[in-house]
Amino acid sequence: MKRISLGIVIAVGVGCGGPDLYEGMPEHVERRHVRLDGAANFRDLGGYASEDGRTVRWGQLYRADALSDLSDSDLETLSGLGIKLVCDFRSAPEVEEGPDRLPPVNPPEVLALPIFDEDSFQGDLREQISSGDFTGFDVENLLVVANRRFVTDFAHRYAQMFERITQPQSLPALIHCTGGKDRAGFGAAILLRTLGVPLETVIEDYMLTNHYTAAKIARMMLLIRVSSFFRTDPEKLRPLFGVERRYIQAAFDQIEESHGSFEEFRRNALGVSDEEAARFREGMLE
Repeated sequence: MKRISLGIVIAVGVGCGGPDLYEGMPEHVERRHVRLDGAANFRDLGGYASEDGRTVRWGQLYRADALSDLSDSDLETLSGLGIKLVCDFRSAPEVEEGPDRLPPVNPPEVLALPIFDEDSFQGDLREQISSGDFTGFDVENLLVVANRRFVTDFAHRYAQMFERITQPQSLPALIHCTGGKDRAGFGAAILLRTLGVPLETVIEDYMLTNHYTAAKIARMMLLIRVSSFFRTDPEKLRPLFGVERRYIQAAFDQIEESHGSFEEFRRNALGVSDEEAARFREGMLE
């Protein structure tokens, strides 16, 4: 049987939902969503209120899922955003399977910041998806553990992200992974917290993934059922395809346990001093 890669499963079925995607949602949910044919979870981190009463500037920080399926029209849209830096959290195998499509004229710089190896993090699922047997495989808590590891094992990658994004010449900047929800989700969360956005607002942004990718998740569930010759109940894998509050909360709990506070994590693990954080806020808040 053809190898089943979770990276492929996560990236398949991209694109936006129907015309009712924003029905009943706050105005900012539509404004921050960059609608593309080939990416469902591309969005602007602007507009959030910080604790000092200012708001994050629009059009400076973006988060996204895979960029490998962008259409020519998408590339025109991306070019119009003027993005100068792309931070890519995908592993080398993920990048090889699905290289980014970026504007050919004045393309942004790409900074590779691999977090997790596909063979260790995603590859373990191949046999389970094929057989439908998930005995001993803790799907429910896989992403809780992953989010804790962002803090304990991969803070250096996020420190590299901050080193570049806090430089004005790197903006506008985009951070992305495959699903745009876990690795990029944590990156977006700590960027917003550094800008003084309250944790509850940060979590609300994190949870928007479920809204923007609902149609994509439905297609992924069907793909899993067909790819496994109907041996796998895709509902068993649902916790992997969306986000839950407990995932990102686990990361911030780990920050408290390991560092005592977010500020100490920012200073000691991310290497962002109080002065650097203040300069970042001055440039990013209005």
